[in-house]
Order: sequence, then C-alpha cells, then structure tokens
Amino acid sequence: MPSHHSVSTALPAGRTGHACAQCRHRKQKCGGFTYDIKCRPCTNRKVKCSFQEEVKDLRYNPYLRLRSSRSPSSHADRATDDNDSLHASASSAALVPALTAFDGRDVQPPLPGPLSGPLSSVPHGSPAEEGLPKQIDSLKSRVADLERKLVGSQRDHTNYMHGPPRSQPEAPFMHHFESGTTHQSYRSPPIVSLGSLSHSNPHSLSSPQGAVNTDGPLKALNSIQTDDPVESEMHDPIARSVLTEGEAHVIFRLYFSNCHPNAPFLDVDLDTDVDRVRSSSIILFIAILSIGARFWSASSRTPCWLHPRYTELVRLLDAEVMRVTLRPRHDDQKLETVQALMLCAHWMPFDAAGGQERYRSRFSEAGAWQCLGLAIRWATSLALERSCHISFLCPETVTREDVRRFRTMLYLVESDHYLALSARRPSYLNPKPLHDVLTNFLRCKDVQSTDIRLTSLFQVAYGAHFTGCRPTTIESVEAFDKDVQLIERHFTSSQGDLSTDGFGQHFPFTSLRWYRLSYACAFLDAADPTQRTGKAFTWAIEWASQILIHLSRPTSTMVNNSPTQLQLEPDPSVVDIMSFAIDHYFVVIAYAAFFLVNSWLSNLMDLNLRPHSRQQSNEVPLGGEAEPSTSLLFRLVDVAARTFEAASPPEGHLARRYAPLLRGMTGLILSGNMQAQAHGTNGDTGATMTDTSNLPPEQLQSHLGEDLWEMWQQAGLEPMIWSNLLDDL
Repeated sequence: MPSHHSVSTALPAGRTGHACAQCRHRKQKCGGFTYDIKCRPCTNRKVKCSFQEEVKDLRYNPYLRLRSSRSPSSHADRATDDNDSLHASASSAALVPALTAFDGRDVQPPLPGPLSGPLSSVPHGSPAEEGLPKQIDSLKSRVADLERKLVGSQRDHTNYMHGPPRSQPEAPFMHHFESGTTHQSYRSPPIVSLGSLSHSNPHSLSSPQGAVNTDGPLKALNSIQTDDPVESEMHDPIARSVLTEGEAHVIFRLYFSNCHPNAPFLDVDLDTDVDRVRSSSIILFIAILSIGARFWSASSRTPCWLHPRYTELVRLLDAEVMRVTLRPRHDDQKLETVQALMLCAHWMPFDAAGGQERYRSRFSEAGAWQCLGLAIRWATSLALERSCHISFLCPETVTREDVRRFRTMLYLVESDHYLALSARRPSYLNPKPLHDVLTNFLRCKDVQSTDIRLTSLFQVAYGAHFTGCRPTTIESVEAFDKDVQLIERHFTSSQGDLSTDGFGQHFPFTSLRWYRLSYACAFLDAADPTQRTGKAFTWAIEWASQILIHLSRPTSTMVNNSPTQLQLEPDPSVVDIMSFAIDHYFVVIAYAAFFLVNSWLSNLMDLNLRPHSRQQSNEVPLGGEAEPSTSLLFRLVDVAARTFEAASPPEGHLARRYAPLLRGMTGLILSGNMQAQAHGTNGDTGATMTDTSNLPPEQLQSHLGEDLWEMWQQAGLEPMIWSNLLDDL
C-alpha cells in the first residue's frame, strides 16, 4: 500500500495523538501512527521515524525480549534505571525495516528475526542480539561439561558399589543448576534428579549456589534420603560377601529339614527355593539364613555350632529389621515381612558375649512378646485377619497364595494366644473367622503334612479364646481339658495318613500339655486360696509331670508303667527335636519343672508328686516321705537338665542357659532343708503352709535356695511369674 494513502486515511489533518519521536521533539504536526508507515515530515526530511509505543512492545524491542526470558524478580530493581537506555536502543536498532520506501513506493513487510516470534520486524540483530548466540553456546558448553562430570561420578559410584561394602553411605544434599537463564526458544537437556545427584561424588559436581551445610539434623538424614535399596541399604548377605550362594543353599536345607517342623507356617515347596525367596523378600531371606546358620556344625558336634560369619549375618538381619520398622517401603507390604518377624520372635539371634561365653542368646519373654507384636501389627496392616479366610468360603477358587496367607495367619493367631497364656496378658487376634473355614482349608490341594498339627493347635487356642485366657471357675478348666482331649484324639487318629510329620508323637506332650498347664495356672493365679488345692491343682501337677516324663522315653510305654518305677533317661529322638526347637520350648520345660518344685516347697505335694490336703500338710513330715535322690520329682527335673545339656553345644545355645536353672532345682531338692526355713502355722486350720507373698526379695531368694531367683531372671523369664506362683497358696 502506498504510504501517502496510509497517511491520508489514518488521521485527519491536524495534530495527531500518536506523534513520532522526531515530530514531538520538533513540536510539529505528524501524520503517522504505526511502525510500518512513516510520517510525511520525516519522509520529506529523510530521517528515521520512530514511535515511543514501540519501545515498550516486545515484538519490536529485542532488549525487552531478552529481559523477559530472565527471572522478573532478579531484574525488577533495575527496570527503572535501564528505561532510558532501552528507549534509545529501541529507537536506533530494533525498528530498522528491511526496505524503506523514501520515494513513495510500497514498504515491504519485515522478515522474521532469528530469536523472535512471527511478528518480529528485526532482520538484522542489534549488538545485544549478536551476543545471544555466544551466550547460548557458552551455556551449552557448560551443560555438556556438567554431563561429563556427572557420568564420570556415576561410573565411580557404580564401581564403588560393586567393591567392598561400607558401613554408612555418603550422600550429601545437592542443588540443581538453573537453566532458566537461556533463551526460551532453547530446549535444555533433561535435568538429573536429586536422587541421582545425591549418589554422586560430592567433589565431582558442585552446585552453582554452593553445597548445603549439613551440620546438625541433616547429617542424620544423609544416609536415608534415597529410595534405592540396592545402593543405600544393601543387606543381601550374598551381595555383601558374607555368604556364598552354596552356603545359602546348605543353610536353607538345614533350616527346612530341622527347624521348620517346629514352626511350620512356611510353604515347603516355594520357600525352599533360595533364589525365589531372595528376590521376593530380603528380610525373610536373612531371617531363614540366621536361623539355619545357628546349626551349621550341629552334625559334627563341634563346641560351637554357629556359622563362622554368623555375627555378620545377624548384623545384616538387625539392619534390615530396623529398616522395615523405621523406614518401610511400599515393597515391604507383603506376607513375607510378617513371616520374617515371626521367625525372629521364635528363634532370637545370638550376640557375642564376653568372659567364658563367646555367644549368648537374646531371648527374653518381653523381647519375644514385642517381636511377635510387630508381626501382628504388619499382619493388621495387610488386613490378613479380615481377608485371608474369605477365599475359603468357596474352596474351588482357592489359590496357592491364599493357602500361604491362611497358614501364616493360623500360626500367628495361635502364637498370640500361646504367649498370652504364658505371660498372663490378653490376646489380640480373633480366631473365629479362621475357625469357621478350617475344614475347607484342610481340603485344599496345597495342604502340607504339618497342617493337621497346626490346625489342631489352632483349635486349642480357639478354645482358650472364649474365656480371654482367664478362667474363673474349676468347671472352665475341666471344660477346656475336655476340648483338648477331643482335639488330641482327632489328631492322633489322623496321623496314620501323614506319618511324615516327625513331631506327631512329640506334639501332644509339649504344646497340648503346655496349654493345659498354662490354663490351669491362670485359674490358680486368680482363684480363691481355698480352691488352690483342689482338682485344678491336681490336674496341673499331672500335666506338668507329663511334659517332663515325655523327655525320657517314647510315649507308648507311659500307660503300662508307673512313673515311679521308670528309669528316666533322655530320649535321643526328643534330644534331637529339642536341639532345633523354638526358644519358648525351653520355657515350657523349665516352667513345668519349676511349678513342681515350687509346689513341693510350698508343702502342697510330696516328692513323688502326690498332692497334700490342707489337713494332711501339718501331719506329713517334711522331706521324710521319700529319699530325695530317688524321688520322682528329682528324677523328672534331672532328666530335663540332662536333656538340655545333650541338646545343646557347650556354649551359645539357649538350652545351655536353662541347664543351670534346672540343676539349681535338683540341688534344692537334694538339700531337703529349705522348706523348714519358710514354714509357718496357720492359726485357723493348723496347716503348715509356705507364705511367700509378703517376703522381701532377699528372703524369697533365700527361701528358693541355690540362687534360683537369680538364675530364673538370667534365663530371660519374666519376674512377674514369681508373684503369680508364689502367692499364698
């Protein structure tokens, strides 16, 4: 379009409201008002024509385009100072047309500039624009240099991770560099994540803003800021060169052939696969290894059965349990985590000890209670107690994973009630939903040979659940005993088809008798003193003695012979079972022996386990009814002590800690004179009784003799049991 038509049609004659800078300076009339039409005065004078509005327009001012690509906050304070210089630069450099028609010809449209949008009118860059490519090239060179350094640091980190393990990872916090200083049309490479930068060498990549000061609480976070388990928390004993793959396979074989029958809640077909367990759950992998490594040299009968690197293996187990407890990941939400914690509660590790003992078991009833409670918490988080039985409502749809979940929950519920009775605490898990589908579980194709024994034990726990493990009447004890008899009878009749369960004969005389004894003692603990010498007490003596008698011979000879005529020697098959037993098995035997010894000390029975009535207790001569060394009580406690000594190496094993406790009881029986020190006459009945409820600790310790109080505490048993049993009977 010709320029004079533009001038004539744009504004009427007169002074325009959009005068160019030149006409405003000369205070004369101006006929133009857009950037591509020049006013006639400037055209006639052959001078450059520019408008003030163009200075503030990003389309025509390259300086404003450069400033807009930077952070507004970083340059806000300089906007006012640079305003005048920008005006001058824009009027002289930003608006040079490609072809100016000073002779009245058409003005050609501007060509798009290299750094502007489609409306740009800058065919030739100004000096500032000419510097932009150099800045971009400089930024590109810097980014490339940073990438080379980062790749080198990651390669060093990878080589280091495959080298010897370190005790604590170094991972300082780093900041990302700012890429916003480049022009908006330049596409920067992807920025490396903070997690990747935190793994690199802190000296190989420095932040433009400087390293963060990690003094104080941030130092504690450096070792846990990453989510990569391989790099920051690698507890795999094979990857850490603690064990070889061959040693792991042998340890798995030792565990499943010797230890698993004691707590049969794992799947013998799936969990015996070392590679599968290792890839699915490191904590379960280490838990199995730490148990099997306890019996590395058991067949050779060496002084210490532990694996040579057992201490390092336990250190990895502790680290993994601490991680799962304090820093759990989403991948830990699985059944294997619950199973691993249950294993830790049943076979607590050994620690290095000073003095004559090189190793000592960590077991304590409080520790087992809390570790099992952690497993219950994880099972609750997975909703196992509310969901594992649902699939068994339709047995035809049950999968192998459903069976694994149900079997694990069966054992966890039973263990909860087992410890609740032992520690006189309330149980937590409700067994009723699982009990309703128990028959469907036993009909599944994936049932194991040990599942009948496990379900029988669960049924006993189910029977104890209704009274809250706290019976209040003798009839409750009698009813519970009847339930256990029916369960035992059904289990014995079912053993013919599944004779591969080696615990079939040992089971009734340990777990079932222990449930009966615990249930009766819970009643005696809360009952009136007049009821503590009746039928419930007689039953408790019988069940405690049966646990100890079973240690001496096969159960088939028990019915035909009187216990007082038997020669009690440790049974080799039972010794073999006790060598690999869970920790609480030793509590069962020690408690049964202590219950009998304390009942004799309280003058409630004689040395041949015959209960005294309250009238007879004043007439029976103390210790004179039988020779202590040939009495049934002495022989039962003695065979228990010898079983413990035969079932364990000289050091480390938990049975080795309980043997002195039983030996102290036999010494107390042989002395035969400790009763008289604590006997008093009851004025109402004339009965001579042992009142230990109000004795101070030092007199009670003297009453028990042979430092029995101290040995009981050293054995890891709860002191509260003493107050329960040593009440005024």
